[in-house]
Amino acid sequence: MELRITKVDLLRALYAVQGIADRRATMPILGNVLLRTEGKGRLLCAATDLSLSVTIEVDAVVKKEGGITLGAKQLFDIVKGLPDGEIRFSRSETQRAEIRAGKVEFHVVGLADRDFPRLPDHREVKLAPVDAKLLREMIAKSIFASSTDETRLHLCGVLLEAVGGHARMVATDGHRLAKIERDWKSGPEISPAVLVPRRALLEIRRLIESIDGVVQMGLAQGTLFLRAGEAVLSAKLADAVFPPYEQVIPRENDKVLVMDRVALLEALKRVSLVASDRTYGIKFEAAPGELRVTSDNPDVGDAREQIDLEYKGAALSVGFNARYLIDLLSEMGSEQVRAELAGELDAALFRPVSTDDYLGVVMPMRI
Repeated sequence: MELRITKVDLLRALYAVQGIADRRATMPILGNVLLRTEGKGRLLCAATDLSLSVTIEVDAVVKKEGGITLGAKQLFDIVKGLPDGEIRFSRSETQRAEIRAGKVEFHVVGLADRDFPRLPDHREVKLAPVDAKLLREMIAKSIFASSTDETRLHLCGVLLEAVGGHARMVATDGHRLAKIERDWKSGPEISPAVLVPRRALLEIRRLIESIDGVVQMGLAQGTLFLRAGEAVLSAKLADAVFPPYEQVIPRENDKVLVMDRVALLEALKRVSLVASDRTYGIKFEAAPGELRVTSDNPDVGDAREQIDLEYKGAALSVGFNARYLIDLLSEMGSEQVRAELAGELDAALFRPVSTDDYLGVVMPMRI
């Protein structure tokens, strides 16, 4: 194996794949990135953890065909530190890679590319266009409500459904829920709904973070495929049953508070500074025309802030985890937010005043 490639192209490829490699895996090769020539003018870079895979092809001047796998993080750090310009890359018969750039030279021990796991093939999967900005928005407005506990497969992911040009993403960790709905236009039909693992969505968001146009998405044999430019991601869907989320969304909360979203968000950030690091507990005390946001922590102190609101009901007091509200309000983007409450022990519904295609549910807590 022998080739020449620009630092920019190789670094771009390694950035796309190195986050997938699992250095903690019992199989050492899963901590490596695969480098393999694809014809005379392309280099394939790939990484997988057996559930999630990313491949990307970049331009290279190939003098001798071949492949090797190298430690993903180490290789990324090496290439990042090389001088700008052209990199000369070769592999010896003893699975050692020689990397040269200017007056810098590295020799790195690798593993044979033939031992790298077989990667899912997207070429026979029917892909449909999806607007990258739309996909980023839907992921951002839902994923924060998913569980980070990977042992809870039914909660550590986002439910995705797309029918008749309309798509929905729903996430919950059992204490809060977020649901976003958008026009899907020419995107793929996804019915019945599928559960996409949280880690896969984080990688998708990273992969499309700088793309302004469309990406291609499709499903086949329990795997989600996404093509973004030269990169292709494949992710096994979670084999778990998502909770019946419609039962969690309140339908009859009759106490309606309308507030300035930014004013409420900033008040929560300030008042929560003295809240418990474990529960982030704050209290809403609502009365006609005003809302007091309070926190009382015997170990630190207390804080209070008052904001204006539209509310005509009886006085109401309810506790929340401030972090849950901050996460939700940060993604709403509207000028005003509508909070629908019932009592101090009932789930609260939050939604933008200007639209009905996004909502959040937050369970109360005793303060």
